[in-house]
Amino acid sequence: MKCPSCGAQASGKFCSSCGKPLLTEECLACGAFTPPGSRFCTSCGQAMSGTGAADAARREPKSPPGSNAVWWGAGVLLVLAILAVGFPVLSRSAPGPGPDSGVGAPGTGGPEMGGGLADLTSMPLEEQALVLFNRVMISNSAGNVTDVAFFLPKALAIHEQLSPTDQDGLYHHALLLMVAEDPQGALDKALKGLEEVPDYLLLLAVAGEASAILGDRAAAREFYAHFLEVYDAEMELMRSGYDHHKPILPLYRDEAIGFLRGG
Repeated sequence: MKCPSCGAQASGKFCSSCGKPLLTEECLACGAFTPPGSRFCTSCGQAMSGTGAADAARREPKSPPGSNAVWWGAGVLLVLAILAVGFPVLSRSAPGPGPDSGVGAPGTGGPEMGGGLADLTSMPLEEQALVLFNRVMISNSAGNVTDVAFFLPKALAIHEQLSPTDQDGLYHHALLLMVAEDPQGALDKALKGLEEVPDYLLLLAVAGEASAILGDRAAAREFYAHFLEVYDAEMELMRSGYDHHKPILPLYRDEAIGFLRGG
């Protein structure tokens, strides 16, 4: 088939020439088109009428490490990235992606945007990490391979330099590693945070997803089962990091339920 964005011959879900999605679903609320398998509209944030990301993930096998796993996003990671558009997960202190964020708008970044990077480097290191994390998540959800390839190494380098030890920081680092097709690295970060706070929901979800991708379904079941066991109590506690990721927690719960039901 021809890519509707660039006209190149392509197959699968994403064009190998421009990285844009080949199949889209129209949002009934605003009329925008979103990548396939989306739960939420990348323009207005409304729930999509088609199949959800978790259902798509259960229909299709996980990509093994070393494959094009940056697009395994039919599962939890794509949901998170889409939520980043309608819900600024990095609203604690850093500006969100936009005209004043120093990293430009989705689809406009790349090696040519030197001015934006100069603005970015003027920020404190922690702020750079938050802005770059948000940019990678949004670019990944939009299928912008060029932006992901450009910003992901920088985001990872900043996180390695910061070496976060708090659970929320480890969660961000783990998600970036998932986009980088490194589920083992993501699992290691999740386990590091779970050593101190074994019931931390966000890290349990990442650990379950990473274990499933690595083929360790037994471990994935344990992480997901523990997630469901402590979910209500943890939501009552509302630990640090849960507040600005609150919309994703029920989706992680659905993902855990679906995985355990699927065997």
